[in-house]
Amino acid sequence: MKLSVSNGMEGTPSKRELGESSASLPKRILVTGEPIHHTIPLLAARIARHEDRLDDIVTIMNGLPCGHITEDVNNLIIGQMAVEGRIEQMKTEFSESLEFIAALCSASTAMGDVLASFNHELEKISAQNFSLRRAIRESYARERARDQIIETLTTKITELQRRMDEVSGKP
Repeated sequence: MKLSVSNGMEGTPSKRELGESSASLPKRILVTGEPIHHTIPLLAARIARHEDRLDDIVTIMNGLPCGHITEDVNNLIIGQMAVEGRIEQMKTEFSESLEFIAALCSASTAMGDVLASFNHELEKISAQNFSLRRAIRESYARERARDQIIETLTTKITELQRRMDEVSGKP
């Protein structure tokens, strides 16, 4: 079976198709390769033989509730448009949600940096607090040592004063 492609544009009948050039008519059907002089009368006979059935089919087709089908199709189209609109709305909401999540991630990172900075400052303050407490303990220790020295010196001075008073004869 050999198929040939027409050089004319699709939809535009050629001269041969219009019957203006009977000499150029094909001798065979391009699709099946059968001789045309046998096929066309055969097709006409078949159509004539099945004409009653074809009329019945047309009657059935005309009896179908096309308005109902058209209404259902229109409702389906409207439903599809509504679904497509909702999908677009969901895409927008999803995009906005992604932007919000990205902003939250950035804020979380910034907050982590701030908390790390606070932690560093708290560690410095804790170290300074430890140093101050140690200095205070050392100061208290020096103060106690000074107080002991003062007490010891006061006792010695009092003892010396008493001895001097004894030596000088004072009561």
